Amino acid sequence: MNLISWAFLALAFALCVSFVPPSRSRTLGYLAGSWAAVLLILIASVHVMASGSVQQVTPGALAILPGFGFALDRLRGFFLIIAASVYAVSAPFLLRDVRERARSSARLVLAVTVALFAALVVVLIAAGVTSLLFAWEMMSLALASLVFLGRGRLIETRAGLVTLAFSEAGALAALAGLLLLAGAAGTFSLAGIASAVPRLPAGVIWAGFLLTFFGFGVKTAIIPVNAWMADAYSAAPRGVLPLFSGATLNLGVFTLWVVDGPLASHALWPALIVLVVGALTALLGIMYALTDSNMTRLLTHSSVENLGIIVAALGAGFAFTAMHRPVLGGLALIAGLYHMMNHSAYKTLLFIGSGGIGNVIGHDDVNLLGGLLRRAPLFGTVFLLGCFAIASLPPFNGFVSEWLTLQSLLRIVELGPVPVRIVFALSGAALALTAGLAVTCFTMLATATLLGLPRSRAAADAPRMPGSVTASMTLLIVICFGLGVWATGVIPVLGRLAAPLIGVDATAALVPAFFGHAASLPAGVVHDLTQLGAQLGRGLLPLRGLVVLHSDAPRAGVVYAMSTVLIFAVLVCALFVVWVLARVLRRRRQVLRRIPWNGGIPRVRPEMAYTATTFASPVRVLFDAVLNPEVARQEQRQGAFVTAREQKVVHVHLFGRLLLGPLMSGMQAWARVLARMHHGKVTVYAGYVLVSLVVAILAAAIVLS
Repeated sequence: MNLISWAFLALAFALCVSFVPPSRSRTLGYLAGSWAAVLLILIASVHVMASGSVQQVTPGALAILPGFGFALDRLRGFFLIIAASVYAVSAPFLLRDVRERARSSARLVLAVTVALFAALVVVLIAAGVTSLLFAWEMMSLALASLVFLGRGRLIETRAGLVTLAFSEAGALAALAGLLLLAGAAGTFSLAGIASAVPRLPAGVIWAGFLLTFFGFGVKTAIIPVNAWMADAYSAAPRGVLPLFSGATLNLGVFTLWVVDGPLASHALWPALIVLVVGALTALLGIMYALTDSNMTRLLTHSSVENLGIIVAALGAGFAFTAMHRPVLGGLALIAGLYHMMNHSAYKTLLFIGSGGIGNVIGHDDVNLLGGLLRRAPLFGTVFLLGCFAIASLPPFNGFVSEWLTLQSLLRIVELGPVPVRIVFALSGAALALTAGLAVTCFTMLATATLLGLPRSRAAADAPRMPGSVTASMTLLIVICFGLGVWATGVIPVLGRLAAPLIGVDATAALVPAFFGHAASLPAGVVHDLTQLGAQLGRGLLPLRGLVVLHSDAPRAGVVYAMSTVLIFAVLVCALFVVWVLARVLRRRRQVLRRIPWNGGIPRVRPEMAYTATTFASPVRVLFDAVLNPEVARQEQRQGAFVTAREQKVVHVHLFGRLLLGPLMSGMQAWARVLARMHHGKVTVYAGYVLVSLVVAILAAAIVLS
């Protein structure tokens, strides 16, 4: 924990440097302070994860406060590594992004971003109710402040207020839930509350679970408390969006694991609520992503989708554990942690790319882009590979975690009552549909942004992307590739993280020691996999094997198996064969060049090309009943003739219509009633007092009798 303390001093230095006038010294000082803090956090976290030790500390001046302690263990170290890595990679882009802002605004954005990261670190090391809620509030205020400090438009005020309202409502709900749990458990320690769950009353478990799940769920982007996200992200400075999506959203996953995990692992139906909410969140998130042509909002809805997948995987893990199948629970929990790590990697990449496009071109409207791959080939290639990763195409990391999530849900067929199987089946179907729509969505994003003709003058004249964008994205796509190919090296780490919650390390059930002596596998399976090349690298690679495999011997043998290394090898060989065949056929065949038939169109104009809106039109029509867009039409007339017609489609979030709209209407109606009461006569006020006094006396008489 001493290294973490030094990291806060380095962040304080970066905070002070933020207020220095723009110069090379400020840039170097800010990066030095930020990267020094990141390095110290990484060293401390890696040490804890490698040693398995638990470090605890309570600041002496705050020891009198109950539940104001801090701890660093393997789970917290894992979350800290992800958060620190995202902050380090996005810091150069943040510095470039603030160059376009006014001097005072740039200083505030840099300073508040440092404060946000510091609060984020405190949330992750908080070990008590008081310290967790204190840090959570600081983080929420910093995030809302960055939304208020947006891009110089009027929308920031509304988006900031909505963000603040959701954050405070969620914090109050979480406070009530934690105090209820702490009072019943007799301790303010998060670990103490978790250990006391088996002896807590069922009513306390339900109330505490619902309050904390949806309270902290404001940052997990679950329905129905995620209606603030799209407006907030589109209003915030582009430079902070990688940190928002790649690190801040993980705090909700952390609280779900630490606070709600012990509750849902001992009660089946709360776990099923987590599963269903996660699956619906994922499906609605990708549906809204497909219907939005603004790249920032599209990626924000995609973050909602990915967080839904993570929550669904954790819910399945909690449910399996509650049904006394901890190994299956471990498989699902590993998939959830894996997907969270993957989402942080490729979504940070895509938000940096989106921000770079917005800064260089001046907007990020996908319908007005196109042809960027030719203008910026390195940037376009990396951005395209990032779309492959988030669309879960092998051999990138998104494929591994989504495949594991779906496979873990299918294991319900062998256990559980029929209602539980139905819940799992419907949730799995929703996630499978989500995966298909995600491929459609990011095919649309990649083709409409990178390929075809430029559909605006700004896109046609786009300069080369700055190095702070391309270098960060290149590093991140290498990480995405590594997390995908070396899945058998990542899974054992995640298995150790899930073991304290479920009581079992599920690594051996998912990654058998194939490079050693795979005693748990049938001899025929070992022989067949050896013939396929699964033992290539034995003795050279520090891995358990190259195959992700779950067996159910002796009943069913191998249930599912996959190897991203072998998939990658097959893809490389297939591409090489195609290349060789193309070269050979080209040499033996005479190529005749002729002017192709143009169909009477001598030149294809940009407005003739497919746009993102056109591409997603079938999906928009299919889910129109859910999306239910508002259409605003304007016409310009010259006498009896229509000279111009404009149509604007506005998608109001489903829960904004069903929940926020009626709530706001009711509050406004009540406010109007109170306003009329405040402008009455004195005799009316006296009547109010008299009626209230009579009601109070009657109520007291009834109670005392």
